Amino acid sequence: MIRKLVYTTALTGILICSLSAQQTQKPNLVLFMADDCSYYDIGCYGSADSRTPNIDHFAGEGMLFTKAYQACPMSSLTRHNLMTGLWPVKTGAYPNHTMAKEGTLSVVHHLRPAGYKVALIGKSHLEPSSVFDWDLYVNTLPGEEIDFDAVDTFISECQSQGIPFCLFVMSRQPHTP
Repeated sequence: MIRKLVYTTALTGILICSLSAQQTQKPNLVLFMADDCSYYDIGCYGSADSRTPNIDHFAGEGMLFTKAYQACPMSSLTRHNLMTGLWPVKTGAYPNHTMAKEGTLSVVHHLRPAGYKVALIGKSHLEPSSVFDWDLYVNTLPGEEIDFDAVDTFISECQSQGIPFCLFVMSRQPHTP
């Protein structure tokens, strides 16, 4: 069940593509990201000290990033870079805790015209809403858990309607207790 798998996720960089047997069907994309989590914090990346069996199993069913680099490895800037594909200094999101310039294109602007529903559930730290215009946005505040009911509902609705989706599940862990 996705709830059990997501619950144990303190992971950045796993992209899960649920591809069908037909090459013409668009893949669903799910990306899990956690604050201040590195490759050495997760078993599937070779950590001998971390036991992450659910993450490791989930990673075995998808695509594991082994050569991913970040333009500016800081909290908000990492998210801006990931969601726009641009250097944070180019979007205006530099230094940390600032906003992208109006007119910046994000993943939403690229996937929505291709028929995707795009959602972010969890920590956002992305502004402004005109750049990050999610089809579903469920923010979590410090100390709150990710709303896994919203994750389940979003996936179920997209599947029942036959709509491809891109879902970002963004944890505040281990950045904050």
